[in-house]
Amino acid sequence: MRDFVRPPRLKPGATIGVAAISGPVDEDRLRRGVASLERRGYRVVLASNVRKRRGFLAGEDEERAAGYRELLARPDVDAIVFARGGYGASRVLRHLAVEEAAARPRIHLGGSDLTALFAFLGAHAGLVTFYGPMVAVGMAGDEESDWERVLSGSTPEVHRFESRDVLAGGSGEGPLLGGCLSLLASLAGTPEAPDLSGAVLFWEDVGEEAYRLDRMLTQLERSGTLDGLQAMMIGSISPGSRGGGESPEALDAWLEDRFAGYPYPVVRGFPAGHLPAGRTLPLGVPVRLDADRRLLEFSGPGTL
Repeated sequence: MRDFVRPPRLKPGATIGVAAISGPVDEDRLRRGVASLERRGYRVVLASNVRKRRGFLAGEDEERAAGYRELLARPDVDAIVFARGGYGASRVLRHLAVEEAAARPRIHLGGSDLTALFAFLGAHAGLVTFYGPMVAVGMAGDEESDWERVLSGSTPEVHRFESRDVLAGGSGEGPLLGGCLSLLASLAGTPEAPDLSGAVLFWEDVGEEAYRLDRMLTQLERSGTLDGLQAMMIGSISPGSRGGGESPEALDAWLEDRFAGYPYPVVRGFPAGHLPAGRTLPLGVPVRLDADRRLLEFSGPGTL
């Protein structure tokens, strides 16, 4: 089993850096998210590009990479939380030096488009990263989630699935990897494509119809990305609106048909992803998924 490097835990009064390597950030949501962190007692510093806008990006590729790298270089920044997802993280990877992140491991918290950066850090530096809420998405509202408890050194709670959520039986264990399915599919064939041999895959997505999800899964299968996978856990899926959209019942029927008879356990319904108060997942931490007992158990905390 691969060993991933866990960063130091988040402590009271820590300094949190806010990075924006994807889409442009809504000023009001950013303000509310920062205020929420400050009310919790954290000091907040913003990357230099956080308020920039270049079309559908938070600044030029070089600007977004530089803002993130500035936070990595600051000795007073204890954790990096991303402002929002959207699109653009994959475009900054060529501007990053993995040694800068590996030299001093620290918490990285984000979701959606940050799948690309987290895959980069996992593949090239073996770092545990945290898939969860972001400053302007999740922290800007009144929703509560477990992110602070998970980052502070607690082992994530055991999750129990409903019988209907088991799509294929059995049990499997390994490091938990994954993220947003569309981003995972886009990484196939790149240096950041995750090595899922011996791993448990988590995936979720939003605004995609069943045929598009099926195409992404097929791409991962045909590219060999899923070779050696030990188990699969599906998070939130919100149907797309193309062609009038699909009902939740139709999406459930597709999942049941797609994964019937799979050679490893497959479960759905884990409360993480594009949700108001989803669970925070430490990517790289070993887990055991027992579909027969309908349990997901974490081996320990994601931080030291």
